[in-house]
Amino acid sequence: MRLLISLMLLVSLSFAKPKIVVEEPWVRAVPPVSTMSAAFFEIENEGDEADTLLGVSSPVAEIVEMHATVEEDGVMKMRRMEKVVIPAKESVEFRPGGKHIMLINLKRHLRPGDKVKLILNFEKSGKVEVMAPVKGMHMDMEEHHKGHH
Repeated sequence: MRLLISLMLLVSLSFAKPKIVVEEPWVRAVPPVSTMSAAFFEIENEGDEADTLLGVSSPVAEIVEMHATVEEDGVMKMRRMEKVVIPAKESVEFRPGGKHIMLINLKRHLRPGDKVKLILNFEKSGKVEVMAPVKGMHMDMEEHHKGHH
């Protein structure tokens, strides 16, 4: 009987959960000599419970870190974040000039048009994989259309 009650509790608990959606992921194209790049995306939590992003990994980089850009005495500095809370019904943006993911010690050159796998590891939702296109900072339209012929 006790088992049944705890099972029912488990079932009712499982209704309140985060529902994570990763929108518009992209990775910055960098020159071949560069060993680092950055990844950006928006994490939306459509569920009714907060979740926490514990870390990100990618097969293209040896080290992946979450960073926030903070201003101290008028100077922009990078601060490493151990985790990022994604509140229920809210979204958190990782974008240039704000929070971002550093891809360190790249294992290959990232060219515009490449796809990079990012694995986001959440406390409650587990691993969420996204394929992020590599984009140049200033991809002009010509560059964009070249690949489509």
